[in-house]
Amino acid sequence: MSGKPVEVWRGCANAWECDHVGHLNTRYYVVRVEQALAELTRRLELADFVSAAGKHRLLVRSQHMRFLREARAGTALHATGQVLSWGRDDAQVLFVISHSVSGQVAATFRLSLAFVERDSERPCPWPEHAARAAAAFTCDAPEEAKPRSVSLDVAEVTASLERARQLNMQTTGFGVIMPDACDADGRWRLSAFMARVAESIPHLRNDTWRNVLANTTPGGPRRVGSALTEFHAVHVRWPRVGDCCEVRSGFAGCTERVTYSSHWLLDPRTGAPWAAVRTVGIALDLDARRSLPLTAEAQAAFRASSVEGLGF
Repeated sequence: MSGKPVEVWRGCANAWECDHVGHLNTRYYVVRVEQALAELTRRLELADFVSAAGKHRLLVRSQHMRFLREARAGTALHATGQVLSWGRDDAQVLFVISHSVSGQVAATFRLSLAFVERDSERPCPWPEHAARAAAAFTCDAPEEAKPRSVSLDVAEVTASLERARQLNMQTTGFGVIMPDACDADGRWRLSAFMARVAESIPHLRNDTWRNVLANTTPGGPRRVGSALTEFHAVHVRWPRVGDCCEVRSGFAGCTERVTYSSHWLLDPRTGAPWAAVRTVGIALDLDARRSLPLTAEAQAAFRASSVEGLGF
């Protein structure tokens, strides 16, 4: 493919956007992705079509993210955008956020998009001029953006409130979708969705296995946190203002290097899924700022709390 990525955002990580682990929180990465998507949309000459006055919108069907390097307060960052594939009414786009000083990749974000009618959400063919514009930005994904610990092939989303209860998944989040968390159409924004997942993770009781790790790692006790390294979400429906979202979560096993969790975002009124998420994490030495392998004892503690076969 002959195209190349184009810069779509430039800025920095602000102190108030960093979390208790000391680096840019995932929701604020996705704020940048929202801005980057808006700029890529403009460059694809689609801004008038998907504006509040237009008859169409871009619908995110799925997301894949990888977090490769920390971005701490004050870090200069920039993002590039590109097209990975372009179909009749759908596309795959990629955003890469990099450290501006070193040029190293901080995170990658792959979005599966559909071009739909605003009201009915029926798929529509892309305008011809957008397809022509996309060719200038169409290129292969860099190695850093390719899935590592998850598969992007999902045959079916089986998440439901009934099944979550059967599996004894924990209620880790609950709340109404408020207007300030929605776009001009009254639908949940990408960053607000990510915030709901991020705010749910502390309810998973990670302290149990992290305390075991801290006390069984050679060299004695140390401060242990955890960090997200990979994220895959499949969106079944996007809620609107006034809808409610209940999050059910569970550990889903581990290896010596990574931990797996699943998060189901559900409509408590109907029990149907809004989205299903699979996350991959690492244990983080908070002083050395490096990943820690899980000891056999920590792996046993994590698996003891895991739900067998938990996925989407």
